[in-house]
Amino acid sequence: MKVWHSIEVDISRAAESAATTQLWAHQTTGFEVSEDAAHPDEITLRAYFVAPPDATAIREAILHELTLQGLPTTTLRRVEGLTIADQDWLAEWKKGYEPLEIGERLLICPSWKRDKVAGSSRLIIEIDPGMAFGTGTHETTRGCLEMIEKYWQGGSLLDVGTGTGILAMAAARLQPQSRIVGFDNDPEAIEVANENAGINGLAEDMEIEVNRLSSYAGQEFDVVVANLTADVIIPFAADFPTVMRTGTILILSGILREQEGEVRKALDRFTWLEAKPDNEWVTLVGQL
Repeated sequence: MKVWHSIEVDISRAAESAATTQLWAHQTTGFEVSEDAAHPDEITLRAYFVAPPDATAIREAILHELTLQGLPTTTLRRVEGLTIADQDWLAEWKKGYEPLEIGERLLICPSWKRDKVAGSSRLIIEIDPGMAFGTGTHETTRGCLEMIEKYWQGGSLLDVGTGTGILAMAAARLQPQSRIVGFDNDPEAIEVANENAGINGLAEDMEIEVNRLSSYAGQEFDVVVANLTADVIIPFAADFPTVMRTGTILILSGILREQEGEVRKALDRFTWLEAKPDNEWVTLVGQL
C-alpha cells in the first residue's frame, strides 16, 4: 500500500519562517499550514516528503535556524514524523478546506465543494492542492491574489514558483486572452498545477512548466509575481529585472514583516508602490 511521509511541526507564528526554511532545505515537496484555535499564536505545519524524513535532524536544523534568527528555541513546540496510508490521504488534506472569498472578484473553492458556490457572481477557481503549496488560505497566497486583482490589467504575467498554479489561474480568470506563464523547479508541483488548470478549463490559457527564472531572460512581462520566502527572493534580485521592462509590476510575498527592509534593500532598483501586511506577513508591490 502506498503511504505518504510527513513531518508535523508545532511552532509559534513568529518563528514560521525558521521552520519553513529548514523544511524546504530538507526537500519537502510542500506543506499545509493550520491554526490552533486554542493557542492563536501557534500554527502547525505538516510537510510532505518523498522518502521518510529524519525528524531528529529536522528538529535540530529548525532549532539552529531559530538561533540564527535571534528567536527563542522555546517557540518550537513539537516535531513529529508521520506516515499516512494512501486511503487516508484524501480525507486528511480535505479537512478544513472551505470556499474562500478573496478581494472583490475571486472565490477559491475546493473542487469537492463546487456545489456550495453554484450561482456565485465571483470568478471561481477550483483548487485541489495535492502535494503542492498554495490553497488561498495562507496570508501570503491571499496577499498575492489581492494584489494581482488590483494591479494586473492584462498582457503577460509570470508566476515564479507556481506551486498549485493558483496565482496563475487567478490571473487567467481576471484577464482572459492574456499570456500567463507559471513555472516551478518541482516536477510534482507542475503536475498538480496542470491538473488544477484542467479542472478549471484553463489548460489552454496558461503555460505551466518545470523551469528556472533565468530561462525567461529577455521576455518583458507586464507583471511578475513570486510567493516564495525572503531567503529565496533576495538571491533573485538581479534576475527579476531581466524578465521585465520599465513599468513592470513585481508582486512579492512569503516575507515576514521584520524581513521587509532587507527585501527592499536587496531589490533597490524597484520603486515600492504598496506594502500590505497580514498578521506577521507582508506582500510587497514594486515597479521597475
